[in-house]
Amino acid sequence: MMNKILSHGEVFSIATLIYARLRRVSGRVIDAIYLAENIEYAQHIVELAQETQDPELLRLISRLKTVLNLSSLDEPALENPIEEENAELLVVEPTEDDIYRAQVSHHYIGALR
Repeated sequence: MMNKILSHGEVFSIATLIYARLRRVSGRVIDAIYLAENIEYAQHIVELAQETQDPELLRLISRLKTVLNLSSLDEPALENPIEEENAELLVVEPTEDDIYRAQVSHHYIGALR
């Protein structure tokens, strides 16, 4: 049971990173909690993220697939080892400020009073 709790926490953590990156890249907003709880929704989000061809999103969905044991049939393979090295160099983790802005800015219209 403890392993399931750790796995759920890891899935949620990856889901929040996907949320922030997908919103930045494509403007799409997803439900990170539902993604962590529903495999079918997670597969749908994986498909959406793959359509962007963003290297960071591809890396994150690869991690998500590993944690959730999703099939990797649709995962694009890097054919060139140099491209693989470059993909690792392009990894840019969102900062806490990026995540905060992605989650909070759409909750309020106008200014706080």
